[in-house]
Amino acid sequence: MSCGSHGRIPRGGTGASKGSWSVLGIKLAASTVWTILKDAGIEPSPRRQGQSWAEFLRNLAASILECDFLTVDTLFLKRFYVLFFIELATRRVHIVGITTNPDGRWVTQQARNLLMTARR
Repeated sequence: MSCGSHGRIPRGGTGASKGSWSVLGIKLAASTVWTILKDAGIEPSPRRQGQSWAEFLRNLAASILECDFLTVDTLFLKRFYVLFFIELATRRVHIVGITTNPDGRWVTQQARNLLMTARR
């Protein structure tokens, strides 16, 4: 398969690709990101209104909960599963339940219980 000079794919807007587009009757405009944003009426980044990237990430983290299990093995070889949630923004840990047989319904109910106490 030949892609132009020595098997390399030509970069957009140069050489063979410009010629390919002109054969189809399409003219390529020399647009830059600046031109496209200016034409759309969008200000450059420092002048835009709204929150910064750091503020966006902080607000996003405030709404994320992570969950996982840890196991506890007793002296009598009984294994308990502890379900806990971590609030990403505050790093607060909530231990919501302990069971010997976790399943999907149990985990779902524990998550509901946590959300019900969080809404108060």
